[in-house]
Amino acid sequence: MAEGGRLSRYQPPRVVPLDLLDTDYAKIVAGEAIPEDKKQRLAQESYDFDKLGQYIARYRYGGLDQQAQDDILCTIATVAGLFTLADVEDINDRLRYTGRFYLTEGERQQVINWLQDELGINLNAPPTVE
Repeated sequence: MAEGGRLSRYQPPRVVPLDLLDTDYAKIVAGEAIPEDKKQRLAQESYDFDKLGQYIARYRYGGLDQQAQDDILCTIATVAGLFTLADVEDINDRLRYTGRFYLTEGERQQVINWLQDELGINLNAPPTVE
Protein backbone atom coordinates (compact mmCIF):
# COMPACT_ATOMS: atom_id res chain seq x y z
CA MET A 1 0.00 0.00 0.00
CA ALA A 2 1.14 3.50 -0.76
CA GLU A 3 0.73 6.48 1.52
CA GLY A 4 -2.83 7.41 2.42
CA GLY A 5 -4.00 3.79 2.12
CA ARG A 6 -4.17 3.89 -1.67
CA LEU A 7 -2.85 1.02 -3.73
CA SER A 8 0.45 1.62 -5.43
CA ARG A 9 0.65 1.78 -9.20
CA TYR A 10 0.84 -1.41 -11.21
CA GLN A 11 4.34 -2.73 -11.68
CA PRO A 12 4.84 -5.32 -14.41
CA PRO A 13 6.36 -8.63 -13.33
CA ARG A 14 10.12 -8.96 -13.60
CA VAL A 15 11.48 -11.55 -15.99
CA VAL A 16 14.35 -13.50 -14.50
CA PRO A 17 16.53 -15.41 -16.96
CA LEU A 18 17.18 -19.02 -15.95
CA ASP A 19 20.40 -20.77 -16.76
CA LEU A 20 18.67 -24.09 -17.46
CA LEU A 21 18.24 -26.30 -20.46
CA ASP A 22 14.62 -26.63 -21.59
CA THR A 23 14.83 -30.37 -20.98
CA ASP A 24 16.02 -29.83 -17.40
CA TYR A 25 13.21 -27.36 -16.79
CA ALA A 26 10.71 -29.90 -18.14
CA LYS A 27 12.11 -32.55 -15.79
CA ILE A 28 11.82 -30.18 -12.83
CA VAL A 29 8.19 -29.39 -13.67
CA ALA A 30 7.35 -33.07 -14.25
CA GLY A 31 9.10 -34.20 -11.08
CA GLU A 32 11.12 -37.32 -10.37
CA ALA A 33 9.19 -40.55 -10.79
CA ILE A 34 8.73 -42.39 -7.51
CA PRO A 35 8.28 -46.15 -7.99
CA GLU A 36 4.72 -47.37 -7.40
CA ASP A 37 5.79 -50.14 -5.02
CA LYS A 38 7.46 -47.54 -2.80
CA LYS A 39 4.34 -45.37 -2.91
CA GLN A 40 2.19 -48.35 -1.91
CA ARG A 41 4.48 -49.22 0.99
CA LEU A 42 4.34 -45.65 2.29
CA ALA A 43 0.69 -45.03 1.37
CA GLN A 44 -0.49 -44.89 4.98
CA GLU A 45 1.79 -41.89 5.49
CA SER A 46 0.50 -38.57 4.22
CA TYR A 47 3.30 -37.84 1.76
CA ASP A 48 2.58 -35.74 -1.30
CA PHE A 49 4.54 -37.87 -3.77
CA ASP A 50 4.09 -35.42 -6.63
CA LYS A 51 5.55 -32.61 -4.54
CA LEU A 52 8.40 -34.83 -3.33
CA GLY A 53 9.10 -35.75 -6.96
CA GLN A 54 9.29 -32.08 -7.90
CA TYR A 55 11.71 -31.33 -5.06
CA ILE A 56 13.91 -34.24 -6.09
CA ALA A 57 13.89 -33.18 -9.75
CA ARG A 58 14.73 -29.59 -8.83
CA TYR A 59 17.63 -30.87 -6.72
CA ARG A 60 18.91 -33.01 -9.60
CA TYR A 61 18.37 -30.73 -12.59
CA GLY A 62 18.19 -27.23 -11.13
CA GLY A 63 21.91 -26.44 -11.26
CA LEU A 64 21.66 -25.26 -7.65
CA ASP A 65 24.37 -24.12 -5.28
CA GLN A 66 24.92 -25.96 -1.99
CA GLN A 67 22.64 -23.64 -0.01
CA ALA A 68 19.74 -24.18 -2.41
CA GLN A 69 20.35 -27.95 -2.39
CA ASP A 70 20.35 -27.91 1.41
CA ASP A 71 17.08 -25.97 1.36
CA ILE A 72 15.47 -28.66 -0.79
CA LEU A 73 16.86 -31.46 1.39
CA CYS A 74 15.50 -29.67 4.47
CA THR A 75 12.09 -29.35 2.81
CA ILE A 76 12.09 -33.06 1.96
CA ALA A 77 13.10 -33.88 5.55
CA THR A 78 10.27 -31.72 6.85
CA VAL A 79 7.71 -33.40 4.58
CA ALA A 80 9.01 -36.83 5.63
CA GLY A 81 9.23 -35.93 9.32
CA LEU A 82 12.94 -36.78 9.50
CA PHE A 83 14.15 -33.85 11.56
CA THR A 84 13.24 -33.51 15.22
CA LEU A 85 12.40 -30.19 16.83
CA ALA A 86 15.96 -30.14 18.21
CA ASP A 87 17.35 -30.61 14.67
CA VAL A 88 15.30 -27.68 13.40
CA GLU A 89 16.44 -25.54 16.33
CA ASP A 90 20.08 -26.40 15.53
CA ILE A 91 19.56 -25.43 11.89
CA ASN A 92 17.91 -22.14 12.90
CA ASP A 93 20.72 -21.40 15.39
CA ARG A 94 23.33 -21.91 12.67
CA LEU A 95 21.40 -19.54 10.43
CA ARG A 96 21.23 -16.91 13.18
CA TYR A 97 24.92 -17.18 14.08
CA THR A 98 26.43 -17.53 10.61
CA GLY A 99 23.89 -15.65 8.52
CA ARG A 100 23.64 -18.52 6.08
CA PHE A 101 21.47 -21.58 5.80
CA TYR A 102 23.18 -24.95 5.58
CA LEU A 103 22.84 -28.54 6.66
CA THR A 104 25.65 -30.53 8.23
CA GLU A 105 27.04 -33.48 6.32
CA GLY A 106 25.19 -35.83 8.71
CA GLU A 107 21.87 -34.04 8.15
CA ARG A 108 22.34 -34.19 4.38
CA GLN A 109 23.20 -37.88 4.57
CA GLN A 110 20.13 -38.61 6.69
CA VAL A 111 17.84 -37.24 3.97
CA ILE A 112 19.80 -38.89 1.15
CA ASN A 113 19.64 -42.25 2.97
CA TRP A 114 15.88 -41.90 3.54
CA LEU A 115 15.32 -41.19 -0.15
CA GLN A 116 17.39 -44.25 -1.07
CA ASP A 117 15.87 -46.59 1.53
CA GLU A 118 12.23 -45.50 1.38
CA LEU A 119 11.78 -44.26 -2.19
CA GLY A 120 14.57 -46.05 -4.04
CA ILE A 121 15.99 -42.74 -5.29
CA ASN A 122 19.76 -42.29 -5.25
CA LEU A 123 20.59 -38.58 -5.29
CA ASN A 124 24.30 -39.38 -5.54
CA ALA A 125 23.82 -41.22 -8.84
CA PRO A 126 24.04 -39.16 -12.01
CA PRO A 127 20.61 -38.26 -13.41
CA THR A 128 19.31 -40.53 -16.13
CA VAL A 129 19.25 -39.18 -19.67
CA GLU A 130 16.01 -39.78 -21.52
